[in-house]
Amino acid sequence: MPSEELSPLIRAFLSRYVRSVEHLEILLLFTPPDRCWSAAAAYDKIMSTPQSVERALEEFVQHGLLERAPEPPHDYCCSSDASVREQLDALAHLYRLTPVRVIETIYRRDGGAAQSFADAFKIKPDPDS
Repeated sequence: MPSEELSPLIRAFLSRYVRSVEHLEILLLFTPPDRCWSAAAAYDKIMSTPQSVERALEEFVQHGLLERAPEPPHDYCCSSDASVREQLDALAHLYRLTPVRVIETIYRRDGGAAQSFADAFKIKPDPDS
């Protein structure tokens, strides 16, 4: 795979679960997968807003990417699902190697829809002329 391309599996994962670099950074806190985090500790590391970090963590729990930790002080752990762990490991590896490609993929995913919308407003020649 050329360095400028991400696998279809990683592109699909990013498209489905990762809406921003903040989301990416939060997910990557859980690599290695045996590391658990509280919402406050994740915020301290990410430094966006506490509400945004907690909202993202809860979304990841709903999607099955994270699980609630059984005991405090850590509230969240990586999913015990092996395929989720493999995808997170692959994503972390790619982000270390080609961070720009990963970030471009996050923000370009809706480019097709935006382009289609823009194309609807193009002035087209009248076919009867």
